[in-house]
Amino acid sequence: MRTFPWIQAAVLAAALPALAPGAAAATPDELSDYEAKAQYAFFTGDANALRGLARTVRTLGESEQPLVLYHYAHVQFRLLQLGAAREDDKAARREAGEAGEACVDALERAVARNPRFAEAHALQGACYGYLASLGALRAVTAGPRSGSRVEEAAKLDPRNPRVLLTRAFALYFAPAAFGGDRERAAPLFVQAAEAFERLQAPRPGEPTWGAAEAWLFVGRTLEADGDLLGARNAYEKALIVAPEFRAAQARRAALGAPR
Repeated sequence: MRTFPWIQAAVLAAALPALAPGAAAATPDELSDYEAKAQYAFFTGDANALRGLARTVRTLGESEQPLVLYHYAHVQFRLLQLGAAREDDKAARREAGEAGEACVDALERAVARNPRFAEAHALQGACYGYLASLGALRAVTAGPRSGSRVEEAAKLDPRNPRVLLTRAFALYFAPAAFGGDRERAAPLFVQAAEAFERLQAPRPGEPTWGAAEAWLFVGRTLEADGDLLGARNAYEKALIVAPEFRAAQARRAALGAPR
């Protein structure tokens, strides 16, 4: 079993040793730490912690290294996700839009420097997908771009679980008029969740995020179809990956006691 096909592994391997030089550099261990902090803040819904982390990694957005830019963009992605979920909070939605634009801009520079960086194409597609969910004006441009970015990622690394997950996000969040299709997203969430279970342990600096969210959205799609037992099981799996994941906790609690 392999974390990535050999080409993608080579792409990441080439990026990792080159992180040290420069003012906007970070070591692989530091990048992994930033990712872990961003994930925890997202799982616990701590927007203040994410804002603080965004200030900490601000200079990474000036890097010329694709993997450093990727981790900067991941922090912005988490801010985008939190804000997009707060549909009645205009300030949060505005902040989400700004974070989303920072995410796609950083990743545009990452893929310009490394066009075969499938993870960057995929994350950019996810950012565009969430941006499309913020309103009709953004959807006009962000929806099609989301689809094109994740399809490029799929050409480069079709079995990568984050590529599968971001393809599902693109379909799930984009309005139907711009390619959204939640029915087509559902099996991709399942494929992503199962692919995460086959991963080997990553090396420092490699992306690790996505497994808990894949199971969360497996649960959401099952719940929408009326399969409450299957949804509960999926939420439980999300919480095995990330016990602090409040969205999964809330979804499971809303289903009530098992019958």
